[in-house]
Amino acid sequence: MAELLAVAAALLGLLVLLLLRRPQRGASQEDWLPRELQGATLAFAETTFRSSSRRLVARVDRAYRHGGQVVLVELKTRVWDTAFATDVIELSVQRAALADQTGEGVSRFAWVLVESPTTRKRRPHRVELLSDDALDELIERYRRIRARRAIELQPAARPAMCSKCGHLGRCRSTYQDRPKGTAI
Repeated sequence: MAELLAVAAALLGLLVLLLLRRPQRGASQEDWLPRELQGATLAFAETTFRSSSRRLVARVDRAYRHGGQVVLVELKTRVWDTAFATDVIELSVQRAALADQTGEGVSRFAWVLVESPTTRKRRPHRVELLSDDALDELIERYRRIRARRAIELQPAARPAMCSKCGHLGRCRSTYQDRPKGTAI
């Protein structure tokens, strides 16, 4: 019986700890926004947009109306407290799709809000989005690669990314002379 009570007390303590770490219901969502977006109005949340001219589809995590424009916020839970180039690409596609579908002005900068999976602390990172021309070039390159017409394959900066790529065989044969420790 004493063991059962000890287990119950431990579980209760764990439950209390988890409840204390959980964000409060009803807390203002602005509590975690970057200071520059305090007071902004939530325009879209978990909404899918389409750009027929670019043939893109993008799901927006959050978008806020602020200063006459829509500002995108991408939520990420990761160990690394940083914004990556892939975040910039993802947000740039979201910007194009949202602007094309709604006709609204969308800011050329956005925020990547990184939450630590262990501490649950959140930190915003401001990122500059790709220009329309740079995005169009990236889209075209992606489509050439998908159609297997691209000859300018480039290995990823991190080896783990290469291991999941569908073009690994072609790329490996092109970059087989790379020094050990680099991607591929």
